Amino acid sequence: MPLELIYGICIVVLGIGIAYAIRQHRTRNRANDAISQTATRERYDHPERYEQTEKELKRKVHPS
Repeated sequence: MPLELIYGICIVVLGIGIAYAIRQHRTRNRANDAISQTATRERYDHPERYEQTEKELKRKVHPS
């Protein structure tokens, strides 16, 4: 298999991956950003009570 063909295939796969990532980023629900930040902070600052907090935060998540 020629090396140029492998490079071409890799470029196509990389392009598809980048296009998918851009699409995912543009269609995400930004209302969940604050919830995500709160969950991350709670998980690292208070790991002992995170299980209860996690359930409460999951109820607040908006579907995308």
